Amino acid sequence: MQLEITGRSTAAAGQYSAERRYPRHFLSAPVTTWRLLNSGLQITRGLTVDISMGGLSAVLCGSPQVGERVSVRLQLPGAALEALAIVRYSSTARTGFEFLELPLEVLHSIEVCIQGSLLCRWSQDGAQIV
Repeated sequence: MQLEITGRSTAAAGQYSAERRYPRHFLSAPVTTWRLLNSGLQITRGLTVDISMGGLSAVLCGSPQVGERVSVRLQLPGAALEALAIVRYSSTARTGFEFLELPLEVLHSIEVCIQGSLLCRWSQDGAQIV
């Protein structure tokens, strides 16, 4: 896997392409998000569904709005991940996040998690690749 690291998001809110830049890998891990609302800080907890070098999806107790920027925290096998992300997809069933401005060490942690574990890869249509 070769990474192209730009240090910033390549897609602005509302300009997300359906084509994925990175393959997704199944990962079920506790996740916490923080977002700032007019009423103050809102903390939401849930479970990840999958992860890639560009983002993750999760089932949350209270979905944020598409375009909102949030802080995401989860424990990868062997490393904690905390990152800024933008909500690209949101429904009552699942929320999709695109990572923003990840430090190189966080990108490396995700890559090590994907390459060094038995995470299952998923195809574009959601079928597992064996």
